[in-house]
Amino acid sequence: MNVYLRLTYRNLRANLDKLTLFFELVFPLFFIFVQGYALGGIIPPFEVGNGVVLPYPIYLAAGAVTLTIINAGTNAGTQLWFDRKNGMFEQVLMGPFTRAQYILSIIFATLILGVAGSLLVFTIALPVLGAGLSVTLQGGLLVAVTLFLGTLFFGSFAISISVALRSSETFQIVSTFAFFVFVFTSSVFFPASQAPPAIALVSDLNPLTYTTDIFRGGLFNAMTPFNNLEIGVLGLEAFVMFVIAAFAFRRIRV
Repeated sequence: MNVYLRLTYRNLRANLDKLTLFFELVFPLFFIFVQGYALGGIIPPFEVGNGVVLPYPIYLAAGAVTLTIINAGTNAGTQLWFDRKNGMFEQVLMGPFTRAQYILSIIFATLILGVAGSLLVFTIALPVLGAGLSVTLQGGLLVAVTLFLGTLFFGSFAISISVALRSSETFQIVSTFAFFVFVFTSSVFFPASQAPPAIALVSDLNPLTYTTDIFRGGLFNAMTPFNNLEIGVLGLEAFVMFVIAAFAFRRIRV
């Protein structure tokens, strides 16, 4: 256990760059406090389930909070590449650490950053979200589970493509492109049912859609039977992606 704590602490320190953290927080806050109110007067309220209808600023604010888990996931892949590029990966393995301990410590650090970042953005966004909050014990547990599963998926996804690509520059380009695909085809900004058929289909397969839908349902006591199905699918996707990342990581040559 001490080995995992040491590596996790090291990975947290490596990711706690003040300028990077600042922009990762500003990104979702821009949507919450600027776009939400700018478009709130022209976009009608949306029903999120169980008869709960939310004004667009509140609808968007809840979705924007979940963007932090993608930021945390991208950091996992970035750290792996920097470690390989700067020779830190080899140095870690020369110490009393194994590959399994190294990758699990990155996942642990990613989970901590993703969940902590989401809670911080949620706290800052309370002036917007507070008007519609209706959190029950079950809803709070669902919020915690979905943040965990969402962060696990995107952290494993970033590690997988980081292993597959041959340069940190290529990783940055591909991860940024994937980031925009996940974000703008999800239900962060609009319900999947309101999108054109092609985008709606992609949205229905998007893990960020499941994360955002369950997060909203838990916050506003608006869970539906379909959300329960989304939890199962998100859990399966997170597990499969973690397995893929673990097998891909084993192929790295020192």
